[in-house]
Amino acid sequence: MRPGERVLVRGASGGVGSVVVQLARAMGAHVTGLAGARNLDFVRGLGAHEAHDYATTGPAELARWEGFDVIIDIVATDLPAYQRLLTPKGRLVAVSVGSFSSALRLAGATLLRSRRTVFFSGNPRTPLFRDLAGFVERGEVRPVVDTVHDLADIAEAHRALEAGGVRGKHVVRLT
Repeated sequence: MRPGERVLVRGASGGVGSVVVQLARAMGAHVTGLAGARNLDFVRGLGAHEAHDYATTGPAELARWEGFDVIIDIVATDLPAYQRLLTPKGRLVAVSVGSFSSALRLAGATLLRSRRTVFFSGNPRTPLFRDLAGFVERGEVRPVVDTVHDLADIAEAHRALEAGGVRGKHVVRLT
């Protein structure tokens, strides 16, 4: 991301999205977050300039704006509709695969070596960890923990995640 770029974060209140919102803001981007209605103030508190309820603000409503330079898509459903929201040089990064059609689209983009749509690869190099640590040390990014569960309550932790509406990470205490 570059300063001044318009960034859309789908899934802005979850464990990954909450960090992406903070990083994008710290990097000087104009950040728009999509999350559940009860999490909109939380997403704004993370640094998003705008926060919209994903249930009422879909691609058609978002298309009214100028377009997005970067879309970080943690949800990864309906990728074609969100790809249409990209500026001519925009990029979409899918962090997960939300449907079979999304998986096929990502596989095709990967085979064609598309620079506009890529699947997130979780193999960061040491310099990236140093950069992230710098954001944390400067207070620009803070880890967000929704709930801490004991290991004995692991089934409860899974139910909580499946229910949705997560704010940050769910942590399992091993001791």
